[in-house]
Amino acid sequence: MRLAYPGWLILLVFMLLPILRERWRGRIAWPSLAGFRQRDAGFSPWVLVHRLPVLLRSLAIGALVVALARPQSVGGVIRIAAKGVAIMAALDHSSSMNTVDFPADADTHKISRLEAALATFSRFVEGREDDLIGLVVFANYPDLACPPTLDHRFLIESAAAVRSARPGDDGTNIGDALAWSLDALRRTTPAKKVLILLTDGNNQPAVPHPLDPALAAELARDLGVTLHTIAIGKAGGVVHGTDAKTDLPVMAEVEGPNIPLLQKLAEITGGRSFVATDADALDQVFETISRLEKSQIQNEIHTRYDERFLPWAATAIGLLTLDRLLTSGRLRRLP
Repeated sequence: MRLAYPGWLILLVFMLLPILRERWRGRIAWPSLAGFRQRDAGFSPWVLVHRLPVLLRSLAIGALVVALARPQSVGGVIRIAAKGVAIMAALDHSSSMNTVDFPADADTHKISRLEAALATFSRFVEGREDDLIGLVVFANYPDLACPPTLDHRFLIESAAAVRSARPGDDGTNIGDALAWSLDALRRTTPAKKVLILLTDGNNQPAVPHPLDPALAAELARDLGVTLHTIAIGKAGGVVHGTDAKTDLPVMAEVEGPNIPLLQKLAEITGGRSFVATDADALDQVFETISRLEKSQIQNEIHTRYDERFLPWAATAIGLLTLDRLLTSGRLRRLP
């Protein structure tokens, strides 16, 4: 509880006015039979009742003064991030990311690379509440799953809806994915911008005129964006997976991530390159990136207050009404 205008409380001294007025009020002696009363007649409660209107007026003035001071209670607090970090994650969701070879929970079971990447990304988002974060998913073609936003609940829900690419879109187009992510970052206001690339394959786009990843990294450098790259999975070889249509186990010879290319892209922008071969390692990579990209936050706290003057004003009106009713009956006094 707080008072918006506490200076009004100085008017509480006027609570004494009804008492002083009653004390100094002129009185006219009227003929009465009071002299014939017995001396031991006892105390009459009407002595106190006659003083009740004065008390009601004093309390009404006090309640009215408190209402003028505008009592308020905290109705809510809104935090506005004035300065943070704008972060975009470019996530490979090609079919190879469905490979179930990622040890999780201290190697107690295995999950798919895509599942591990999405779960780790969601935990990363939850720990960066003051930053604008967005998500681009890519295979042959990039797709903006969520633009940079402070609505992290919506971002996490959007990430949970990501599925592996359809057969006609299968491929790894790193250059265009970086370009789409940079376009989303370019529209944000924070001065510090970060791009995180997660992929388990080599740059092998099956589209005409794809952007060279090195040129995309140079563009990121020119825009002041730091690029961190994460190679997901082992270097290559025979991997085991599950067929999406038949749900039967399959084996395939796949090419692993192009680690030298990812290191080169990160070096161009002054970022770092990481390799994660299991879920725990991927968690550690994101924790490292989170420590590297600290937010210089200058928060504005907007507090919403609910007005509480109405009960005090209603109390003052009620007390004055009761005073008028009492002084219109037996407690009525002539001037």
